[in-house]
Amino acid sequence: VGRSDEVNQKSLSAAPSVGSAQSPDINKIIDTGADLVFVNDSLSDESRAKLDENKINVVNIAVAGSQKQLETTYTTVGRILGGNTVGAAKGEEAYSKLISQMEDIKSKVTAVDNNAALNTVCYMYSVNGKLRLTTSGTYGDMLLGYTGCVNVAVNIDENKVEVNTLKVANPNYLFYSDEQTLQAIKDDSVLSGLSAIKDGKTLMISADEMNRQGLSAINTLNKMVGFIHPELAVKDSDNGSSDTSATEAVVKSVADDYKIKLDDDLSLAPDDENDNVKAMQQRLFDLGYIDDEENVTGYYGEVSKTAVSDFQSKNGLKDSGEADKETLAALFAENAKKK
Repeated sequence: VGRSDEVNQKSLSAAPSVGSAQSPDINKIIDTGADLVFVNDSLSDESRAKLDENKINVVNIAVAGSQKQLETTYTTVGRILGGNTVGAAKGEEAYSKLISQMEDIKSKVTAVDNNAALNTVCYMYSVNGKLRLTTSGTYGDMLLGYTGCVNVAVNIDENKVEVNTLKVANPNYLFYSDEQTLQAIKDDSVLSGLSAIKDGKTLMISADEMNRQGLSAINTLNKMVGFIHPELAVKDSDNGSSDTSATEAVVKSVADDYKIKLDDDLSLAPDDENDNVKAMQQRLFDLGYIDDEENVTGYYGEVSKTAVSDFQSKNGLKDSGEADKETLAALFAENAKKK
């Protein structure tokens, strides 16, 4: 068993590398004892010919462009490895397991946010310097759908980004493939005015992450969901790190604006009176949970307790009226939900 350099998931890192996907080291492939190699369209004709000369079967597996194609890919791989009956059934079972996990994630989103379906999102990337959108019916659209949000790029030609259409759709969240794409968006006079850009509700999801079609696709989905709903952030099962590093950076920047330092020991409760309470109250006022700015006093009374309770309910947190560590992190996240 071996892998190309592009296969960077931790769960597959133990397999020896055989070079790049385009021009692998044929001798290394031979040394693994492999008699079957799965490739994509990037494999060069020269490398393909060398594999054929060494009687190593080459099977081309294209990246699925839709959910239906994904199912076909799983069934096809299963059939190749295990036969038309047993293998195909195992492939279908693996596909069903993947989709079931995605549906579970979406169910959690719905459980913490009854209005999740009102959130809108889009994914933008660049091809030869031109902006592109992940449109409806594609594999990327499937992933966006499992975040619980609605992809605004419906009935839009991915080869031509209609900026005025996007302006009307005005997505709440925007994912992008790389920094060059984000800069191109910010440089556009119309796109730079989108709510997601102005509110900082943007997150980089690389093209590699967006195209992963094994169980590591769950990591990509969790990363997006954890950004939209910080309370649902989970550990990345592939690399052991939090999916919300970008979210945490946003939390820190917003907290700095309110002159409050969030750490593991900070929590606030009724009858507390200090500058941290005042910062919390100001944030609650800015988000609409405290109606009158005169209640931004620094004393944690009934008004503050009610406001915190309302915020917790709105953001899928335990409704206690006390600002624990989790509540404060969600409150000072730039994508905290307004009342």
